[in-house]
Amino acid sequence: MPEALFTIPAALEPHVRRVTVNGLPIHCYIAGPADAAPLVLVHGLADEADSWRRVILPLAERHRVVALDLPGFGRSAAPQRALSLAFFARTLAGLLDALAIPRAILVGNSVGAMICQRLAVAAPQRVERLVLIGGCLPVARQLPPPALLAFLLPGLGEFAYTSLRRSQAEAYATLRPYYHNLDGLPAEERDFLYDRVWARVWSDRQRRAFCSTLRWLSIDGAARSAEYRSMLRNCAVPTHLVWGESDGIAARANAETARALIPNSRLSLIPECGHLPQQERPLETIEKIREME
Repeated sequence: MPEALFTIPAALEPHVRRVTVNGLPIHCYIAGPADAAPLVLVHGLADEADSWRRVILPLAERHRVVALDLPGFGRSAAPQRALSLAFFARTLAGLLDALAIPRAILVGNSVGAMICQRLAVAAPQRVERLVLIGGCLPVARQLPPPALLAFLLPGLGEFAYTSLRRSQAEAYATLRPYYHNLDGLPAEERDFLYDRVWARVWSDRQRRAFCSTLRWLSIDGAARSAEYRSMLRNCAVPTHLVWGESDGIAARANAETARALIPNSRLSLIPECGHLPQQERPLETIEKIREME
């Protein structure tokens, strides 16, 4: 099926931009006044900038909002290389350079939160503050959640990803662990996700990006936790960790450990919410993002 299935939500069509970052064409949404404080939204694994579709325009009332498809995901070009946290952090810094943004508020979800935090410890002068939603650098040894373990093995992971093409309903059902109540989303959101997950499983490019990213994350989670703990102890960037109370993907214990390590940080919980608060509880998510303004 064609990559064009990654359709643009109608409300975001006027805000589509294509930005070249380190030689890669990157799909972005850019909304809000050009002179407003920049705020960059970074999605998680197997997602796209559209993950933020319910919060982009409200946040753009006060900010210049930039939301990107990470390389290899959605409508952005895919590099022929390993997709590690360090690579994504360099891409994020390159995007800021390409848009002439010297310093920004970074908001990330899941793996996107790890990427934002990775940039903050490497180049704190580029980050005004961090909002980490359902994710942070692996400060304790960990593996991906059980539902994703099969994807770690070369060959088997690709087969498991492609096998979801057998049924759109089965592909959609894989989203359930990421929500407190998938069926409780508005009907238009469920319809969007039903079509979007089908586009993902038919994208060979996104399959490669998903498997490469997950495998590099497993290495980081297993081998670099002590290094990341040391980094975070010295991270002075104000940090707000935001977790869904029903998050079954990212362990809250990791957030609590990070909260104890990071000097200027706080942890907030969103009730009746899973791993994707920006989709499941958009109003509460906007409030949490604005709390440290």
